[in-house]
Amino acid sequence: MRFLKSILIILTVIFWLCKYSFAYDRVVILSPAAVDIFSKLGLDDSIVGVTRHIKEFKKARKVGSHIKPNIEIIASLNPDLIVYSNEKYFPKLLKSKVDAKFYRYDPRTVEEIFEKILEISKMMDVPQKGVRLVDDLKVKLKKVKKLRKIPKVVYEVMYVPYMVAGEKNIVSDVIRKAGGINLVKINRKLVRYSLEKVLALNPDIYIYQVGPMNKKAVAPEKRLEFKSLKSKFVEVDELLFSRGNSHTIDAILQLNEIFYRWSNE
Repeated sequence: MRFLKSILIILTVIFWLCKYSFAYDRVVILSPAAVDIFSKLGLDDSIVGVTRHIKEFKKARKVGSHIKPNIEIIASLNPDLIVYSNEKYFPKLLKSKVDAKFYRYDPRTVEEIFEKILEISKMMDVPQKGVRLVDDLKVKLKKVKKLRKIPKVVYEVMYVPYMVAGEKNIVSDVIRKAGGINLVKINRKLVRYSLEKVLALNPDIYIYQVGPMNKKAVAPEKRLEFKSLKSKFVEVDELLFSRGNSHTIDAILQLNEIFYRWSNE
């Protein structure tokens, strides 16, 4: 009897070890920002579904957009891990339809990006790859140059309706890590703002992103309402700056170079 119990315990332990080791091999990614991390960790074969605009993971099936994912398609893929970014766009019905682990990926700082990389690498049973990736990114981050002056910055997310980045936006940390200060101290990701307030803040550098959220942005220097603004205007790529992943370090270095040239003018 004891022998049988011992065998049962051993088999149970082996089962759970195997289950952990192969826990997530059918992953659906609804968070566009997380795609880069899974790709950098070499997890292509584990991805079975992605949102429609994702170019990576060619073998994965398209499951709609991150704002409106197709629940039926996702359920048909029988995923064991679903990565999402925002509760607002996450259909609660999905949890009742799919027996999977749900993991939120929405880092707001570089430190949180590093934490997420390590968490994902552990979940996917490639912890060493996660450690190496974080170490490489930390080395890269050390290339940031010291500035003679600290630039005061406003970051435009959308021109119409007019919205800027608040403290909870990843770009706020990008600005900070690059050596600047985000003048908009409101503790939100996206902030509806007035042009009058921007003029009153009088930023040294006015950054405006161009991409899916700001397709029709008019260059600030061409806007009549900004004629009195003496800021340096900088255009950046929305997808590079607004998605928190390994490319965020590139965004920091790019912005740091702009700040560096400005501080030496």
